[in-house]
Amino acid sequence: MKSSLASALRFTIALSIALAVLWTVTRGQDRYTFFDLLAGKKVIAGQLPLPVAQAAQPSATVRPIQAKPIDLNAPEILQQVNDAMSQLAAGVVPSVVTVDTIKRVDVSEMVPVDPYGFFGYQRRDRSYSSPGLGSGVIVSGDGYVLTNHHVIAGVDEIQITTHDGEKFPAEWIGSDQKRDVAVLKIRTEDKRMFPSIALGDSGKVRVGEMVMAIGNPFGLSETVTSGIISAKQRRLSDGENEYFQVDAVINPGNSGGPLVNARGEVIGLNVAIFTGQQDVHVWQGIGLAIPANEAREVYEAIAHGKPLLRGYLGIEVADLSPVIARRIGLTSGGVLVRQVAEKSPAAVAGIKAGDIVLSFDERPIQAAEEVLDRIRSKKAGESAKLEVDRKGTKSVIEATAALQPDSTTLELHSNIVQSGQALVKEMGLVVRNLSAQERGTFNLEATTPAILIQTVTPDSPAARNLRAGDLIHAINRTPVRTVDDFHDLLGKLPQGKPSMMTLSRRGQLFNAYLSPGQ
Repeated sequence: MKSSLASALRFTIALSIALAVLWTVTRGQDRYTFFDLLAGKKVIAGQLPLPVAQAAQPSATVRPIQAKPIDLNAPEILQQVNDAMSQLAAGVVPSVVTVDTIKRVDVSEMVPVDPYGFFGYQRRDRSYSSPGLGSGVIVSGDGYVLTNHHVIAGVDEIQITTHDGEKFPAEWIGSDQKRDVAVLKIRTEDKRMFPSIALGDSGKVRVGEMVMAIGNPFGLSETVTSGIISAKQRRLSDGENEYFQVDAVINPGNSGGPLVNARGEVIGLNVAIFTGQQDVHVWQGIGLAIPANEAREVYEAIAHGKPLLRGYLGIEVADLSPVIARRIGLTSGGVLVRQVAEKSPAAVAGIKAGDIVLSFDERPIQAAEEVLDRIRSKKAGESAKLEVDRKGTKSVIEATAALQPDSTTLELHSNIVQSGQALVKEMGLVVRNLSAQERGTFNLEATTPAILIQTVTPDSPAARNLRAGDLIHAINRTPVRTVDDFHDLLGKLPQGKPSMMTLSRRGQLFNAYLSPGQ
């Protein structure tokens, strides 16, 4: 018993001595100690311990870093942010549309003539409609819609559903397949105006900026998610596509919907999700969006006929880290040339991988994206002066910009129609739509696809098999309901490959074969 009391007494004396020493060492220093805790002293928000170097300098005036706490009893700022985000969503959502598509798929199968197949098999053709879903954004009051090309590629029908639930047929105007941007036009009986959103300047977008992604994931219309710009220009090459990386939730059905900044401007088109697992097609934290400046160039070229001309030097660049910049003695910016394409204008001019670009046309360079923006603003044939640092030696290299290799990849509906019209003329045909009275004469239902061959030019390619009065019903089993359908289908026929046209004469079906380009 006495030994236990003696041990407890020794421990108490040792603890008291240790606390006294600690109080002596820390006396006068602005820090929170064990004695403050015993005294009930409150912790100062954001107060940091002193670095050793500063503690050793008694003459230095040290001020603790204070983080101003949020007063939860007066949440005016949070309420203002909440109201602003809600108002932003309410203002943008009416310009976001659902893009529903229908693709007709033809399937051939062999079925037995009898239940057991004793007497052989016969071919049976059937078709079905495959629906698709995407999002789009109205960018002009007269009904032009931007979406992704992959949303409407190869479809037979496009329908737009607006914010108020009204449905309209839409016409595909054109696409840039490489950039995955498509332009649609809403068809209306009247000249109504639609709510639209302005395209912002994606070149001014900053990492960390708040954004909203709006679309119809899984068919859930007008879904709004929010996040930030996680990264810019994942591919820093003047010959490749660029994307914004965002952490706003993007899922199937969001494709083509707008990425909107805090000012209510479209700064990107949601295009894809990134997943690190095979066969996983849901959002995992990384979404990609096409910058609005890219989409604007395609839209203006397709809808308004402006030439899509983008300069090209053939370089891939990267920002310099502060560590590397210090090692090579740079203090005023510059970007690294990571790769130079073979036989490109940059290679011809003598630019090499490893060069540091210091200025472009006598304007200093601070970031890789500045180089790309200035290259793309050049027209084919214009020269650019690049000041480069190569292993410590500075020089000025003059390179001549070329037309970007993908600048002529626009696929326009008007070109397809013109191609189809030219093929009809080459075949020696004149076709027209059927009137309701003529459909009755031919004993055709209102829904039966058919157009009439009005005349056939003598000694023309069509004269060998076709006659005036024949009805055209389908091309490669795709129904032909109107003359416009006929021109579209002809304009899309593969060159150098035979295609089948289904017709009827006096109620008897027959086929004729076309081989465009031969």
